[in-house]
Amino acid sequence: MTNDDRPATRKYARIERERRFALDALPAGVDPADYERLCDLYVEGTELRLRRVEAPDGARLQVKLGQKTLDPQAPDDPRHRQMTTLYLREGDERALAALGGRRSVKRRYKLAEQGWTFCIDVYEAPAGAAGTMLCEVECDSDAELERIACPIWATREITEDARYSGFTLAGLGDEPGP
Repeated sequence: MTNDDRPATRKYARIERERRFALDALPAGVDPADYERLCDLYVEGTELRLRRVEAPDGARLQVKLGQKTLDPQAPDDPRHRQMTTLYLREGDERALAALGGRRSVKRRYKLAEQGWTFCIDVYEAPAGAAGTMLCEVECDSDAELERIACPIWATREITEDARYSGFTLAGLGDEPGP
């Protein structure tokens, strides 16, 4: 299921407006077999993330290089980030995948609720993050973002908690999750 608010491709650079929540289990209505696998490499010494998107059978769906930085207009607002994305070919992916850095693997499910698409991530790796479940929702404006309620299937909002960033979770190794 894909709504127009979570397109497969996006503008090169944009402001990402997002809220994030923790959860203990997949919500009712989510098919455990209907997901994409996200394999991320946070390139050492940079703000870059190489993301390979795979079908459940491992087929390559998309690869993109992203950079998420503070929003210059709202640097203290954790709900806002400047997101820049480049879509890559296989040769580009091979060259960049050899770089060092933190790695993570997660399954991403999608659930339509409140008129938006919530993306639910279940970490498979690294070992210290395995089983961690988070969800995120994006909106085009702050007013829309404010109207989002914490879903009943989520335990709490974690938008402002840096322990739940993808970069932080990718660095957990064998340590227990947050």
